[in-house]
Amino acid sequence: MYPEDNRTDDLREKLRDYYGTAMTSGMSMAVIDLTRIDNMSDEEIEREARKNRIK
Repeated sequence: MYPEDNRTDDLREKLRDYYGTAMTSGMSMAVIDLTRIDNMSDEEIEREARKNRIK
Protein backbone atom coordinates (compact mmCIF):
# COMPACT_ATOMS: atom_id res chain seq x y z
CA MET A 1 0.00 0.00 0.00
CA TYR A 2 1.28 3.43 -0.93
CA PRO A 3 1.05 6.51 1.34
CA GLU A 4 -1.34 8.21 -1.10
CA ASP A 5 -3.67 5.20 -0.77
CA ASN A 6 -3.88 5.84 2.97
CA ARG A 7 -4.64 9.50 2.30
CA THR A 8 -7.41 8.62 -0.14
CA ASP A 9 -8.86 6.08 2.28
CA ASP A 10 -8.76 8.70 5.03
CA LEU A 11 -10.48 11.30 2.82
CA ARG A 12 -13.10 8.77 1.74
CA GLU A 13 -13.87 8.00 5.39
CA LYS A 14 -14.07 11.71 6.26
CA LEU A 15 -16.48 12.26 3.36
CA ARG A 16 -18.62 9.35 4.58
CA ASP A 17 -18.72 10.97 8.03
CA TYR A 18 -19.53 14.36 6.50
CA TYR A 19 -22.44 13.10 4.40
CA GLY A 20 -23.57 10.66 7.09
CA THR A 21 -23.93 13.56 9.52
CA ALA A 22 -25.94 15.47 6.93
CA MET A 23 -28.19 12.46 6.46
CA THR A 24 -28.92 12.17 10.19
CA SER A 25 -29.68 15.90 10.25
CA GLY A 26 -32.60 15.35 7.91
CA MET A 27 -30.94 15.81 4.53
CA SER A 28 -32.23 12.68 2.80
CA MET A 29 -30.31 13.45 -0.41
CA ALA A 30 -27.08 12.72 1.48
CA VAL A 31 -27.82 9.00 0.98
CA ILE A 32 -27.13 9.51 -2.72
CA ASP A 33 -23.85 11.22 -1.89
CA LEU A 34 -22.81 8.34 0.35
CA THR A 35 -23.43 5.86 -2.47
CA ARG A 36 -21.58 8.09 -4.93
CA ILE A 37 -18.54 8.31 -2.62
CA ASP A 38 -18.25 4.52 -2.50
CA ASN A 39 -17.98 4.45 -6.29
CA MET A 40 -15.55 7.37 -6.77
CA SER A 41 -12.01 7.00 -8.05
CA ASP A 42 -9.11 8.32 -5.98
CA GLU A 43 -8.98 11.49 -8.08
CA GLU A 44 -12.70 12.09 -7.62
CA ILE A 45 -12.33 11.64 -3.86
CA GLU A 46 -9.58 14.28 -3.82
CA ARG A 47 -11.79 16.73 -5.76
CA GLU A 48 -14.82 16.06 -3.57
CA ALA A 49 -12.80 16.59 -0.40
CA ARG A 50 -11.42 19.89 -1.73
CA LYS A 51 -14.93 20.98 -2.75
CA ASN A 52 -16.17 20.36 0.80
CA ARG A 53 -13.00 21.79 2.40
CA ILE A 54 -12.10 18.47 4.00
CA LYS A 55 -8.41 17.94 4.70
